[in-house]
Amino acid sequence: MVLPRTRPHPCAAILPILMVLLFTACAHRANDQPALHQQLGGTTTIDTFTHKAVARAAQDPRTRRTFEGVRLSHLQQSIAAHLCTVADGPCIYEGETMRNAHGDLAITGAEFDVLVQMLREEMDAANVSTAAKNELLRRLAPMRRDIVVR
Repeated sequence: MVLPRTRPHPCAAILPILMVLLFTACAHRANDQPALHQQLGGTTTIDTFTHKAVARAAQDPRTRRTFEGVRLSHLQQSIAAHLCTVADGPCIYEGETMRNAHGDLAITGAEFDVLVQMLREEMDAANVSTAAKNELLRRLAPMRRDIVVR
């Protein structure tokens, strides 16, 4: 049996174009979201919560041994620049790799976890959103293996 030849629906020609526009619009929407650096509050906020977390860690009995003999202001600036860079900010981190910077410190998992908790608390105090805080910590998590030695 031979079916009669039918003409395509007039909208069939524009369907592929509509599909492309739809997918492009969805992809573009994700790119409209501000960079993590901005979601964290910008460079000033990153500097503030970093400086406070490092100052606390330098005084806390659970973590202070790793800060002995360290120029705290230089370390705070270096860590803030690193976090800003990780968050796609305009900063330039010129420090060592995590492995080189921490290799001789014998930082334990417990010490690392305390510092991460302090960083979380200072981000909370700076009113950083949960989503931005979690994204920064997600990006930093792989560095744990280069920092913790035991």
